[in-house]
Amino acid sequence: MNYCNNCGVELDVEMNYCPLCGQKSSFPDAHSFEEKPERKGPAAESESYNFHELTANQKRKVFWELSAIILASGVFVSFFIDIIISQGINWSKYPITIGLFLFVNISLICFFPKKNFIVLLGSFLATSLFLITLDLYNYNLGWGIKLGIPIIFFLYLIVFLLIVVIKKSKQKGINLIAYVLIAAGITGLCIESILSLHLFKRLELSWSIILLVSLLSASGILLFIHYRLKRVTDLKRFFHI
Repeated sequence: MNYCNNCGVELDVEMNYCPLCGQKSSFPDAHSFEEKPERKGPAAESESYNFHELTANQKRKVFWELSAIILASGVFVSFFIDIIISQGINWSKYPITIGLFLFVNISLICFFPKKNFIVLLGSFLATSLFLITLDLYNYNLGWGIKLGIPIIFFLYLIVFLLIVVIKKSKQKGINLIAYVLIAAGITGLCIESILSLHLFKRLELSWSIILLVSLLSASGILLFIHYRLKRVTDLKRFFHI
């Protein structure tokens, strides 16, 4: 077990700074508090808090704490100003809702950095609830449920599949740009399909087909070049430059 060199507080394995006194723990296998005398004077003051020396988890925690403070400050300021001016909660419900929405998404990113499925699923649910809440504020449960949620569902699904494809790729180069272009084309197709079904009650596709064909053509060229480069093809010789 690790202990702080300055005050002797028990530390986790990944901690390189004491949460109590803020001093740096330069010896991971420090002895107990009784064996480490309290350090005072210039030597103790020279060990200052350095953000760049924090672990990745500690940096995410600091970012989450700062984000929570900033969002909470904005929410409380908006709430009290609305109370003072309007004698009630009127316009402040919008910044409060946006603040809560951002807080949920930031928390998902900070606490589940390597679990893409959980982050995307939680963000999708938070976004869906956010759209429904905006509809409730306007006393109209229409746009959010009929258009907003279906669009963001396909958007999150495409992003998740794109992440899976990128992770499965053994070689990462310009093929990643091709995958992103393909995902963008499919996204446009899904958006126009949802809009046409909602507005015209039938499937009518126009601009999304042009977009998809254009992006697929560009992606095909990029993928061809990528796999030619994989075989150590000289581009100057390939293009006869």
